[in-house]
Amino acid sequence: MGGENIERELDYNFKMFVFEKTNGAGSDTKRQWLTYDSILDELDKLGEFKLMDEIKYRITDKENDRKVFLTTLEKINSKSVRLNLLINSI
Repeated sequence: MGGENIERELDYNFKMFVFEKTNGAGSDTKRQWLTYDSILDELDKLGEFKLMDEIKYRITDKENDRKVFLTTLEKINSKSVRLNLLINSI
């Protein structure tokens, strides 16, 4: 019945947080958040939805974004080639 169109509060908060971080920011900051977005996309493909939520919760709670990604991604045992390349570019 179209219920899947309702955006979860966590996703909305994260999207707004990223917008605030990148709006008017320099190219390095924008590139960094594009990399984070690619990592989240890769986690989605791997079915790591709990880790995606953990990342979003911790970042919107104002934790250090780089540290959040690095510590959370350590929990994945079998990483894809693309994910490893993305992690190395953080």
